[in-house]
Amino acid sequence: MTKKLSIGKSFATIALGGTLLLTMTGCNKQVLDFNKSFNVVVEPNGDSISVVGIQNYCDYEGSQVQFETVDGLRVLSSTHQAQMVNVASQENLNRYVTALQDFDDVVMYYDDQILFGKAFNKKIIDLDYVFNKAIIVRDEQATIYNITAWKDYEDDKMQIKLEDGTCMYSEIDNIKIVNDANAPEGAIERYAATLVGSEENVKHYGAVTK
Repeated sequence: MTKKLSIGKSFATIALGGTLLLTMTGCNKQVLDFNKSFNVVVEPNGDSISVVGIQNYCDYEGSQVQFETVDGLRVLSSTHQAQMVNVASQENLNRYVTALQDFDDVVMYYDDQILFGKAFNKKIIDLDYVFNKAIIVRDEQATIYNITAWKDYEDDKMQIKLEDGTCMYSEIDNIKIVNDANAPEGAIERYAATLVGSEENVKHYGAVTK
């Protein structure tokens, strides 16, 4: 009798599983996330839209994401601003950016090095914790800071220490930290310019004194 009851339960479980499978047949939600490839970071900011081709990325706790450009600039940013995008062609990228663009928005490309057809570029293990600069964007102004230390927190807060000893603690949304040691000269200025629409709106901390 017990054996029959067990068999009955097994059939009931199979039947329920089959029903759920049939119910989900018309559903397009992915149960497993198998897309681990993104080749562009798009970031709308005020009247400008930044477009940056990347070669790899790594996601952190909370809303943080680290990405590296094709020429070696490494950025830790927030997904509240930076959109990770996977596009198959320049035509698709143009279509996507145009859909975000308002009439007066300036679209600025970091460079033309976009790796279309990139497959699985997520870094499973991240050992790159060295960042030497930070960018803070306020309205249409981007300021670049040299930093000596940084710390992130689970609640999306970040603390950075500047070269002159000044410490700053704020939301990750307000700060990008960058490593430009392996990037070409002027790379961080070029990236900062895409965030604010013009190189004229980029300055270095301490460069202007009263």
